[in-house]
Amino acid sequence: MSQRIIDRSYVGEVLQHIYTSDLNTGVSLICNGGYFYLETSDGRVALRGTSVEEAITDLASVLVESFPASAFAEWWISNFREDRPWRRTN
Repeated sequence: MSQRIIDRSYVGEVLQHIYTSDLNTGVSLICNGGYFYLETSDGRVALRGTSVEEAITDLASVLVESFPASAFAEWWISNFREDRPWRRTN
């Protein structure tokens, strides 16, 4: 699997797809000292990256790995995965 970092213009769209997806999850993204965290009921989960684009890309990748049969995973792979010939380009 190859994954490029999404463009800033897609951050809102990705978050909207996570929010309205079949994953039935909420997202609280926190930036503290230049690092991004996902707030969960178990505490904070660190996301890789020091920019919002890197953090959202990491979050989406984790969700796709965790829920590969979800509608969100299908949408993400068809739009942002490097190995898809019809992927979006920046």
